[in-house]
Amino acid sequence: MIIKEQLQINGREFIKTVSDAGLQIERDGVRYSEALDPAEFGRTYTETDMPIEEGKE
Repeated sequence: MIIKEQLQINGREFIKTVSDAGLQIERDGVRYSEALDPAEFGRTYTETDMPIEEGKE
């Protein structure tokens, strides 16, 4: 399931998006382990079936 957390950094609102199952999230064909976006962008992500590869650089 996708988890969204609202954060405030230097007076600006951001949305952190992650998967609670340790899976990658995706937007516009690009996969991420987590995303941090300005709240006003309103970006949405979907959960993939690909696990996050820990330790990969």
